[in-house]
Amino acid sequence: MNALVMYDRETESLWSQFLSKSVRGELVGTKLETVPLTLTTWEKWKETHPTTVALRKGSRGGDPYVGYYSGRSAGVIGESNRDDRLPTKELVLGLGFDSEPVAFPHSELRDTQLVQLSHSGNPTVVYFDTATDTALAYSAVVDGQTLDFELVEQDGREWLKDSQTGTLWVPFTGQGVDGELAGRAIERVHAVNVFWFAWNDFYPDTNVWRQS
Repeated sequence: MNALVMYDRETESLWSQFLSKSVRGELVGTKLETVPLTLTTWEKWKETHPTTVALRKGSRGGDPYVGYYSGRSAGVIGESNRDDRLPTKELVLGLGFDSEPVAFPHSELRDTQLVQLSHSGNPTVVYFDTATDTALAYSAVVDGQTLDFELVEQDGREWLKDSQTGTLWVPFTGQGVDGELAGRAIERVHAVNVFWFAWNDFYPDTNVWRQS
């Protein structure tokens, strides 16, 4: 389904990187622990993590997939499930791998930037940075308390601020830096930025979030 399948050398089980679990072999059904990652620009990443070390393997800096991004082809084998609710290569933030799948189109998030919702009964907040097209999902619960967030500008930077404690949070890391909950962090929720056709192939019954 146009997604990488890995294998382990010990059991030769096959693993879906999209589903984070084994789909064939001795370990079928076993899930891998997911590690949150951020799809953003190098400039923004360095701004947030200035001590980052990067591995560069002879690249000249160009993106070899530019033609693919702008073309009409869908992966290697084409779409398994054609769905015209969104353009084939619309980038979405896919949330809900185990239940209630929902796709947040980047084109919709660009106008909203902050979405608060209950997903599978869990208070959740989705943040979008318009300058870098970065979409992230967080749990809105800290120490059993549900927080309501807004975007604020302070000291020339953008912050998340909760109305319950007034704490300022770094949008890209979820770290609380000023206020009652400084030193705490809101937890990342497993979500991926992916082309619409890929998310819909795996989750044909997905909902599509739109501004009301």
